[in-house]
Amino acid sequence: MSWAEVKADQVIRIISSPQPMFIDGRQHPANIFNHWSTDELKAIGIYNVVHESNNLDTKTESETGKVTYTIHSDHVSKLHSKRDKEIDSVKENEINAINHYQNTILKQTDWYYIRKMDKGTDVPAHIQNFRDAVRVSGDKMISDVTAVTDKAGFQALYPVFDKDGKNIGGTLHVWPDIDDYPE
Repeated sequence: MSWAEVKADQVIRIISSPQPMFIDGRQHPANIFNHWSTDELKAIGIYNVVHESNNLDTKTESETGKVTYTIHSDHVSKLHSKRDKEIDSVKENEINAINHYQNTILKQTDWYYIRKMDKGTDVPAHIQNFRDAVRVSGDKMISDVTAVTDKAGFQALYPVFDKDGKNIGGTLHVWPDIDDYPE
């Protein structure tokens, strides 16, 4: 928990831990933060700080390091500013993530192909079909990401699931499940 010292409708300082305070010519012990009510603290200009979410989309946005404080009747809200990342960088990162995850999925069934090379045992059709579906999905995601020109277009690729768990939104990171390819 942190507090803000407020004077003349401005945040003077942020107090990150209880400490003795000298306010309006009077010394207050550190225990006021633990023993005084919100109203008692407010009467001397001390408000609880509430951290507001900036709903940061870490794929398309980054925090700027700037913090905005807003004084309310019973608290001070703290909000970290954010800015959009460059869309070309967002796209490059996402394509790398898609390729990495696709390789991770395919590695789970690579042993079928090693066995085929070592022993001549055929790869089961359902495994080949699954691997083909993984590649098709990855290619579709990369195509969709490549076509994007702005943040809104990128965010439209995010999957959205209905109450039954069915994707009714975008294609990003919606991969085939091997259980959908029975023997």
